[in-house]
Amino acid sequence: MASVVGEYLQAAHAKGFTEVRLIHGRGVGVQRKMVRSLLARHPLVAAYADAPPERGGAGATLVRLRARTS
Repeated sequence: MASVVGEYLQAAHAKGFTEVRLIHGRGVGVQRKMVRSLLARHPLVAAYADAPPERGGAGATLVRLRARTS
């Protein structure tokens, strides 16, 4: 899963996205924990947090990406 998330973040950043939403589901939190562990150390990630209820709540994580350098 780490390579899929990492590739997604790189592709989004390359296209100029400033925010993405990762949907990991609610469940017991195993995938959420794995995703957030990767986000905590990924160089393109500026910040991340639970999505608001209308965008998935605890079942999704919003990720703010660092600005692209020219």
